[in-house]
Amino acid sequence: MEKVEKIQILKNIVNMPTVDDNENDVAKYLSDTFQKHGINSKLIMQYHGRSNLIVEIGNGEHPKLGLSGHLDTVHQGDERTWLSDPFKANIKNGRLYGRGASDMKSGIAQMVISMIELYESSSKINGTIRFIATIGEELSAAGAKYLTDKGFADDLDAMIIAEPSGVNLHRLRKYVNSDGVTIAPETLKELLKTSFLSDANEQHFIVSAHKGWMAYRVTAHGKAVHSSMPRMGINAIDTLIKYYLKEKEFYAELKELDPELGKTVYSPDIFRGGKQINSVPDLAYEIVKVRTIPQVDNEELTNRLQFMIDKMNTEPGIDLELTIEHSEMPVKSDNHTGLIQILQNNSKNIMDEPMPLPKIGVSLGTDASEFRRRNKEMDVIILGPGNTTAHSPNEYVDMPSYFNMIDLLEKTIKDFMK
Repeated sequence: MEKVEKIQILKNIVNMPTVDDNENDVAKYLSDTFQKHGINSKLIMQYHGRSNLIVEIGNGEHPKLGLSGHLDTVHQGDERTWLSDPFKANIKNGRLYGRGASDMKSGIAQMVISMIELYESSSKINGTIRFIATIGEELSAAGAKYLTDKGFADDLDAMIIAEPSGVNLHRLRKYVNSDGVTIAPETLKELLKTSFLSDANEQHFIVSAHKGWMAYRVTAHGKAVHSSMPRMGINAIDTLIKYYLKEKEFYAELKELDPELGKTVYSPDIFRGGKQINSVPDLAYEIVKVRTIPQVDNEELTNRLQFMIDKMNTEPGIDLELTIEHSEMPVKSDNHTGLIQILQNNSKNIMDEPMPLPKIGVSLGTDASEFRRRNKEMDVIILGPGNTTAHSPNEYVDMPSYFNMIDLLEKTIKDFMK
């Protein structure tokens, strides 16, 4: 495929707004693109205007490698903070700007192009490549859950999810020292030394593990009375504050640590209570998002929180209720397929970066949590051409990284299936 077509595919899908909706537009375009090159595909509509896409090439035998990405994006935010239209791909100084350019339409385009080029090449595919494009990842992993329940990941040996995994070298030190990244100390030392001497634009990483996440609501029930006689009622906000202080102490005292993922990350994000200023509130609630690790996974964390709430509910006037609103488990791969080594070896000659894809763990979540729900033996790694401008104004993908990642993926697939 000519470079101009590789650029145009990416531009076309960035130009299609898919802010947690309308993924069918991109899915249909990609289906038509595959069809133009003689490859059949399957559109799987989940909701009106929202379709997942499945494409498979190869001989149907093992090894079976999944390539996956999501078609939706986050909201563009205040468009006045953008230097160009977020839904009109703009190339400037070797970067393609637009909402989803990094997260993760460049990853989607990379996988589509790689499959087409492999299909049209003279090289025989000694195995199976399955492309899985999902809807609704940003808010709920809805597409991945739906496709997992239908068995599309059950027989895969490994999967690459092309979420953004690059960092501009000017942001590298801040990134690796952030709470969201875990990297081996010796790797970090070598990386910082080599990056100082490098002329590269970016450093990409292999994400071999990521935290799970859980969103939960704690509701405090009280007794409403006129605000002129508050002691006759039970102020639900008072109850919620008592709980919140215990909850903060609970998380501060968690000792469990994962060598690849670090500690549990606690973030209480929403508090609501009261309806009007002349009534003691009978209801208040908080909503919390927690990034979880295997040592205190979602089920264990739920049990510990419920135990604390049950104990508090024995106190006079306290009535607390815990509701789990969403739960995705942590993901750690054991690399039994050797996929990480293949990628790292190939990146030495293709990526031209300070280090050949150092391995990290992150606090971010991906569709991998759903895909591994029914296939816990599957190796899953996160690697894509995008970078840390994801979810930001003026999001971009570095075009040299985009082209290099296409070459890297094709070489890796061939080696994986030898």
